[in-house]
Amino acid sequence: MNFLRSFHDIVSDQTQSFDEKVDKLLKFGLEVFDLEIAIVSKVIDGTYLVKHVITPDNSLPVGTTFDLEGTYCVHTLAAGSAVAFNKASTSCVANHPCYLNFKLESYIGAPIIVGEEIYGTVNFSAAKVSPPFSDQAYDYVELLAQWLGVEEARKRATEQLIQNNSTLLKLESVAKIGTWEVDLLLDKVTWSEQTRRIYQVPSSYQPDLESAIEFFTAGKSRDSITNAVETAIESGNKWDLELQLITANNQSIWVSTLGEAEFVDDKCVRLFGTLQDVTESVELREELKNKKALAERMLEDRSMLLAKISHELRTPLNGIIGMLTTLLDEQNEERRVEKLKVALRSADILLSIINEVLDFSKINHGELKLEPNHFLLKTIFVDLASLYLPLFKDKNVDFQTSIKIDDNCWAYCDNARLSQILSNLLSNALKFTESGGVNLTVSSFEQAPKIMLDITVSDSGRGMTKEFLKSLFSPFTQEVDVTKSVGGTGLGLAIVKELVDYMHGTIAVQSTLNKGTTFNIQIPLEIGTAQVEHFERNAFEVSIEDLSVLVVDDNQINRLVLEASLDKLNIKADFAVDGQDAIFKCEQKQYNLIFMDCVMPQLDGLEATKILRKTNLSPIGDTLIVALTANTSATDKVACKEAGMDMFISKPFKLHSIEEAVIRVSEQLASKG
Repeated sequence: MNFLRSFHDIVSDQTQSFDEKVDKLLKFGLEVFDLEIAIVSKVIDGTYLVKHVITPDNSLPVGTTFDLEGTYCVHTLAAGSAVAFNKASTSCVANHPCYLNFKLESYIGAPIIVGEEIYGTVNFSAAKVSPPFSDQAYDYVELLAQWLGVEEARKRATEQLIQNNSTLLKLESVAKIGTWEVDLLLDKVTWSEQTRRIYQVPSSYQPDLESAIEFFTAGKSRDSITNAVETAIESGNKWDLELQLITANNQSIWVSTLGEAEFVDDKCVRLFGTLQDVTESVELREELKNKKALAERMLEDRSMLLAKISHELRTPLNGIIGMLTTLLDEQNEERRVEKLKVALRSADILLSIINEVLDFSKINHGELKLEPNHFLLKTIFVDLASLYLPLFKDKNVDFQTSIKIDDNCWAYCDNARLSQILSNLLSNALKFTESGGVNLTVSSFEQAPKIMLDITVSDSGRGMTKEFLKSLFSPFTQEVDVTKSVGGTGLGLAIVKELVDYMHGTIAVQSTLNKGTTFNIQIPLEIGTAQVEHFERNAFEVSIEDLSVLVVDDNQINRLVLEASLDKLNIKADFAVDGQDAIFKCEQKQYNLIFMDCVMPQLDGLEATKILRKTNLSPIGDTLIVALTANTSATDKVACKEAGMDMFISKPFKLHSIEEAVIRVSEQLASKG
């Protein structure tokens, strides 16, 4: 038998698996050495593990373990080379446990080495005594061991490669990174599975270079990848691009593609690289860019607001300060009255500007709250029309009104904000109309379960350009010549638009330069409930002779202003400088009416009111407590009501607001009298 020829035939058979080849080699070895048992073992921490085995009666299963010291292989591993003996009973291993337990007379084995690591042994044995083993036999068993070591190393390398490839595929999937290759010699494109997932194509899809490029969005992205490929083929330049492509499912995504070329003999033979889905990062970057742009615009708006407000505040302040200063030396009564009127008009303008800024700030921060109530719808428009009629007359501008609303139509909405919307539109019409006329048309009709309100304000004024109309409702928007001639913050129409949106309405505008402008607003309103007046103010005379009033405010100027207002009503009041002082005053005297500031040191107005309402200071339970504060939000009003306050007057106040409080407490006293 030609050992090497048979050995080669077994190990080179491509149709056999590794285990099948080992099985054949062991059987071949048994024939060569004329023995009975063949084993391939693996040694792990002093344990002998049977990996492959052939026995006459199949009595030794794979997976059986022995103590290494109890096998002949311990000598083989100690020698580091082939070991053999043909008659154990008369040799140095006669007292070895393997002979004592299994009576194996013959043995030949060699260590299996994988790299620099001892894997185990391949050995052949029998209970019979065999002829002495030749040098050729030693060579044969070592050849078997070497092949087993090499195959085990290759098997490990293959398993590691498979594991690495599996890990790579998982990493590709997690990172959304695919690989690709273009073989220019074979004109073949290869995509990894992750690349196919990115393109959203089936596993069977076979791309070519042209179709792969066509996935990229026509225009900048496709031109960029085409130029990158051509440049790489010509000069070997790498590329790193971020491009947009349309997947097979017609989904638009962003990818990062890296590529480079491989050259052989100065000729490009291969392109290869990676493809990563970066849609989320691109969208996040765009979002951050938009937020940055928004922040910059907000900073610009803030700077513009400060500059605009600074300019607009100076005019009414100049009117107030200038007129009051000249009053100090003015002796002519008629001129004194005229200057006071100018100062008051300037104060109204100043208050209007401040209110606009506060409203814009609330809208900008999402803090604006509507405060609906039941009211007669027609009264708002009748009152505003009568208020603006003399203003238009003073300017020689014709003012026509048509108010088609039923006298008994009750609505439920924020009537103050509704009035503010129309007032802004009329003020603009008055401001920008030098000649001609202004028309106000208002109508309402029931559109169950709502009332649809239709407001149209048209003028024959300056009008606007088409370009200007596009940004009409943006804050601070005014044409340059308009700003110089009429002034204003440029917030009015922006606030109108926001208020209309808050009320779920619509606003439309048509304008022609130098011919006029028409605003149309439609707002759905809740149907209101008719309210019954509890008293007629003029039904009886109000007596204030015995009225006791306490003013609570930590600011001396505020106390002086309220004292002057009460003096006009012939009322002499007592004063407290904070909440604690107010409680002390109430312990000393009974008051019918208390004007209470909310924000004060020591003890604020809210806490002071709560304490007064909880005490038994008669008749404090019947005392009218009026909040007089600069905090005017809906939240502030609710807090005042919950604290026990009866009325709410915002600073700066008008005299009629103070009269309202005095009349209310006087009528309470009269009804008890």
